[in-house]
Amino acid sequence: MKQLQYADAGMDMKKYMLCLLKKIPLVLAVTALGALLGVLVYTVVRTVPEAEREYRAFSKIKLYFAVDETGEVYQEYNGYTWNDLMATDPILDLTMEGLASDYSREEVMAATEATILSDLRLLTVTITTHSADRTDMILRATKQALETYGEQAEEFVKIETIQTTEAELVVADSRTVQAVLVGLLIGLAVSLLIVNLYYVMDDRILAVSDVRKVTDLSFLGYLSAGEFFQKDYENHIAYLKERLGNVQVCDLTQKEPLSAEKLKQLREAGGVVVTVPYGRMRCTYLSYVLEQFHAQDCKICGIAVRDADQKFLQRYYGKTE
Repeated sequence: MKQLQYADAGMDMKKYMLCLLKKIPLVLAVTALGALLGVLVYTVVRTVPEAEREYRAFSKIKLYFAVDETGEVYQEYNGYTWNDLMATDPILDLTMEGLASDYSREEVMAATEATILSDLRLLTVTITTHSADRTDMILRATKQALETYGEQAEEFVKIETIQTTEAELVVADSRTVQAVLVGLLIGLAVSLLIVNLYYVMDDRILAVSDVRKVTDLSFLGYLSAGEFFQKDYENHIAYLKERLGNVQVCDLTQKEPLSAEKLKQLREAGGVVVTVPYGRMRCTYLSYVLEQFHAQDCKICGIAVRDADQKFLQRYYGKTE
């Protein structure tokens, strides 16, 4: 009697691939679900609570510099300098004069950014807060403060606002496509993992490779699986009856144990052929029953699979009717 050793049995890759093909709808469904969950999770994460939303507006400011004896006064005003100037006196004082008392200096400094790009005469002031109204109010006060500063500071002829926008909600860059792809990949990986775990844990008897995990008894083939496979089984049975005489066929199931009378018939027979139902008996149970037959001194001379899936067998063996 062969010892049951699943760890040493290996994997029947052809059977695995055929079983996997049947699970393709499940794989596709889980993959699609993964994509859907990816979009939903991304949407939830990307949706900023109202209290944390940011609103942004900006103004383009034209700087008209006065010229000293060297003509180089305006070169002192770069982007870094303007960021400092916006947060200190006198510009901040002028800005606060244009705002209500519920605005703090800290709020205005944190909301304001002043940037000069390629043209030192063009200043961009950007205001960002958690409120559209407060963004617009701070920007309006900041523009007025700069224009007033342009009239007071000797370094300028004047400062003029040339463009202003209204506060708009800051929207993060969309990553929906990436979320879908990540969800698809995760769904595919999870579905394949599920299928593989199911295959590893599933020890139902489908093919001769499953029987070989349990016993070295002769495999007599498949019955009730089409004329091609039926003939092979019938030829084996005819040969065994000719050689052994009284051959008993025992159709095993996992629902009912063998009676004492049936076991007596099997012991007295010249040989016993065991048949197991396709896909409805596990290797572990077959191993258990064969041990019982051995204990009862039954002369098992072969094993077969009954009611097999004809299409599966044709694909597995590459045979056709």
